[in-house]
Amino acid sequence: MVIKQLAKDSAIYGGADLVSKTISFFTFPFIAKALSPESFGFLELILTSTALLGVIGNFGLNNSVQRFYWDPQVNPEDRKEVVSSGFLSQLLIFFLLLVLALGLCLLFFPELGSAYAFTWFGLSAALLLMAGNQWTQYILDVIRLQFRPWSFLAVSMTSRVLSAILGVFAVVFLGKGIDGLLGAQALVVMLVLPLAVLIVRKELAFPSFSKKWAKELLQYGYPFIFSALAYWVFTSQDRWMLASFSSVEEVGIYSVSFRFASVILFVSAAFGQAWSPVAMKIRADHPESYPKIYGDVLLLLLLVIALIAGFIGLFSGEVIHFLMGEEYVDSALPMILLAFAIVFQATQQITGIGISLEKRTVLFAHLSWVTMVVNFGLNWFLIPNYGALGASWATAISYFFLTGAYFFFTQRLHPIRVSYLRLVLVLGLTFSVIFLSFWFYQPELSGITILLKILILIGFLALGRAIIPLKSIKNV
Repeated sequence: MVIKQLAKDSAIYGGADLVSKTISFFTFPFIAKALSPESFGFLELILTSTALLGVIGNFGLNNSVQRFYWDPQVNPEDRKEVVSSGFLSQLLIFFLLLVLALGLCLLFFPELGSAYAFTWFGLSAALLLMAGNQWTQYILDVIRLQFRPWSFLAVSMTSRVLSAILGVFAVVFLGKGIDGLLGAQALVVMLVLPLAVLIVRKELAFPSFSKKWAKELLQYGYPFIFSALAYWVFTSQDRWMLASFSSVEEVGIYSVSFRFASVILFVSAAFGQAWSPVAMKIRADHPESYPKIYGDVLLLLLLVIALIAGFIGLFSGEVIHFLMGEEYVDSALPMILLAFAIVFQATQQITGIGISLEKRTVLFAHLSWVTMVVNFGLNWFLIPNYGALGASWATAISYFFLTGAYFFFTQRLHPIRVSYLRLVLVLGLTFSVIFLSFWFYQPELSGITILLKILILIGFLALGRAIIPLKSIKNV
């Protein structure tokens, strides 16, 4: 039953993400063409800056609510207090941040509107858009905790699709530039937010605000700020170091590799959205067997994501040659490593669960910063000699290090029961496919090579099924 629910919910969440990103992909050229390069640069800086502010304002409260909502020690009647306290705390934090941000901008950028391609209206709309997206995401996480994927789909799609369409209309047809784009998207988010609140109105019992729960949620959530900051540095420093130690061309090669490898993120992100509420519910419903269920899901997730990465890795040369041409052929080899880097990233959703259950979230922050330093050192050593391929090695090793560190502390603090023999065998199978992807790298189309790679994938699937029997999956 767990696997069926995870599969169904993952498909719905992944479908919403896929449709919204597809729409964004096709509307992006219209917006970019309607704006000047300078205006588009300003837009990217605004969105990047407000996104970083959103990480701070979120304060990890989404993670906190997901941790405590289905906690066996939390009485069902107290869940309203958990949700309401978290939501009101986030509202207050963002209100203070918005006032502070506008005050600082007024102090340091008094000439806004004359020297820049946007005005105070655009800046205010950007801040409101950021806050509205965070508030809506909080409600969406509550909807997921209630296992209502179709309600999630309705709110998510309405917000994202209308934002994309109205944004294009404001920029392309009305010619309102950055101000129009941000204003239109902020308007959509603020109109959709009441709809989202209406769906979870029974959970948002505002008179039930509890100082005790607000303190508990904030204490649990604040380390996620530092984790997110470390992750932001970790995921962006490779491009900066490539530009500094190698060339801008290598940045382009690396970025193309990452874009193709990121297809796996659709599966990983969809699973993550389905898994987080289910994991807590499993613990509440199966207090004796949940550690084994977690271990079985870890093995199955690793096998499935590695199979997808294996397909991308084995056919990286053919994909790049067919879709991008000879100019980007050097993106194929980094793409292999980045695909498997995302495999290791996906497993963190389970390898870190013991840290979460024991409320030791400060470890997430510490380990994220340690990984950032490890990644910096690897990039420093590998990029000058190997360029984009070196940066890919650094990323893959760093993700493997981080999920391994999570697993180490999980097994010390709140162990999950996993067959170490099966785990080693699945990892061995994964590393074997990485090796074979390099060995059979082929930048041109070849019928014999393609057939051989298909046979390798079939063999991977057969061996994976032997390592993790079908009976084990059904038991989950």
